[in-house]
Amino acid sequence: MKILFVCYANICRSYMAQELWKQALPQDTVFSRGLYADPSYRVPDKVAGFLAANRISPGVHRATPLSEADLRQADIVFFMEQSHLDKIADRYAPYLEKMWLLNDYAFHREEDIADPIAFSGRDFEQAAEKLKGAVLAAAEKLHSPA
Repeated sequence: MKILFVCYANICRSYMAQELWKQALPQDTVFSRGLYADPSYRVPDKVAGFLAANRISPGVHRATPLSEADLRQADIVFFMEQSHLDKIADRYAPYLEKMWLLNDYAFHREEDIADPIAFSGRDFEQAAEKLKGAVLAAAEKLHSPA
């Protein structure tokens, strides 16, 4: 299964989701992209710290912009925000059937995953834990017997 996570810049939410999914289901191919990603963007220390606290030590990450080829190769695409999903759905309608808002897929809640990049301390940790919960719920749902 090829899983794609999409957020704004590909250095926080989609990247954390990618690494959390890899840890939970290493047999899947998981990658992440950003709508406005720039390869010069670096993963913030607090993101690396959250992953380390979850016993994840990923390699070097380079922020990567979303492309049509990414959508084509993915079996399922998870977006962090409805506005991002809508933007891409309008532009790439042929892939709409595989696009989901992460919280909607995981919990049947049409609710965005807050971007914790501007948060610090406890607020960052709480937002990151919500993301983790959604990722693990989606992983379980996707791989549970029908």
